[in-house]
Amino acid sequence: MVRILVVDDEPHVSHSIALNLMVAEYQAQEAKSGEEAIRLIEKEIYDLVICDLRLEKMSGLEVLRHIKQCSPDTEVLLMTAFAAVDTAVQAMKEGAYDYLSKPFQNDELLLTVRKALEHNHLRLRVRQLEQRMRETYGFENLVATSESMQALLRTIAALSGTEATVLITGESGTGKELVAGAIHQLSHRREQPFIAVNCGALPEQLLESELFGHVRGAFTGAIANKRGLAEEADGGTLFLDEIGDAPLSIQVKLLRFIETGELRRVGDTQVHHVNARVIAATNRDLRQLMQTGAFRDDLFYRLNVIPLHIPPLRERREDILLLAQHFLKKHTQRMNRPRIRLSKEAQSCLLQHHWPGNVREIDHAIEHAVTLSNNEILQPNDLPAPIAQPQTLINAIKKADREHQKGSLAEVEKAYIFKVLQDTQWNQKQACKILQLSKATLYRRLKEYGWHNRLKNAAATPEEKSDK
Repeated sequence: MVRILVVDDEPHVSHSIALNLMVAEYQAQEAKSGEEAIRLIEKEIYDLVICDLRLEKMSGLEVLRHIKQCSPDTEVLLMTAFAAVDTAVQAMKEGAYDYLSKPFQNDELLLTVRKALEHNHLRLRVRQLEQRMRETYGFENLVATSESMQALLRTIAALSGTEATVLITGESGTGKELVAGAIHQLSHRREQPFIAVNCGALPEQLLESELFGHVRGAFTGAIANKRGLAEEADGGTLFLDEIGDAPLSIQVKLLRFIETGELRRVGDTQVHHVNARVIAATNRDLRQLMQTGAFRDDLFYRLNVIPLHIPPLRERREDILLLAQHFLKKHTQRMNRPRIRLSKEAQSCLLQHHWPGNVREIDHAIEHAVTLSNNEILQPNDLPAPIAQPQTLINAIKKADREHQKGSLAEVEKAYIFKVLQDTQWNQKQACKILQLSKATLYRRLKEYGWHNRLKNAAATPEEKSDK
């Protein structure tokens, strides 16, 4: 419940105000002097203090100053029968939310109280979001020890004093948005919004409206004027994710916006000016798209001022265990299970995995293990099945060899097929050449193992076609 302290050296006034607040379902407490108010504020936390400006021994301004020192999140309303503009301005400069002149109506009091509390809630919410932004996009979250990533981090740090447009490339899950957020957090725009928009997630008309806004009546369903995300990013950073999927008509408007800072809302004739830094990202080959006419040359060169490429996780395997420990710490702290550790066997599984989903996949794998395991030491079978399988196969083969069980040859074959697929990055055509198997036979084997959905870069097999 909201807690409010009412401070007035006239008991009938403070009691009347407190009573009205309690009727409005606030928890109200009274203080008959500035000194008593300070004693209470040092012991308790209040959402709002309503204080008379003219008190006998200590003025309301002194109480205000003390509150802002010991409880800066508490809102303060000052009230006085001697309304003066200069006093009101001074109070506002020193942190008071508003100023009430006696006598005032109960409705006026409750309206001002509600606005003050809403202001307080919004301020705390903004602070929480800023903290979450720092935790999510902070430079320290870019965990890496490989030389390729260290070079990337050095480049990101060098961008801290610039306003250059950046184009980030890399496979899905490598952390392109994290890099964009880190660039924003290192810039002088860090206190302003970081707005991300996925250019491939919406159809053309909706994407234009989402980016640039619209006016009422611009299209069916446009019942009110709406600012777009580009305007929301004013003063901050606009992150254009999956820019390679943006329709050509949107690319034209984006080019103009990046070059001039000007935009028009859908259905509007008025030009709006926005000061936003643009960072774009894609997992597609934009130069290849340019050759086919699917991406504009002029937009590419405008975006590609500072190119940053994030290598896939399989090309920087020395980062795997470092990332695993980072995500283990993150998820165990969130779930209040700080004693959980990775066994050597689980670490071996992580190192052997191909990581087609990159950093996002390792994050989800560790979250999966921490969530579902009851053990303090995570074992291979706590990891998702595709990651745990290499160690499981090795253990099964060793056991079969030790016990001379029937079927050990099948297990060896399974392990060998898996190794070849890992080495060829699950490319069906290359694997078939090494294994000297037809595509149909390989697909049949993989379907038996439950691995058939992981194939890539190969034409559909007869079994696939029949399944369809």
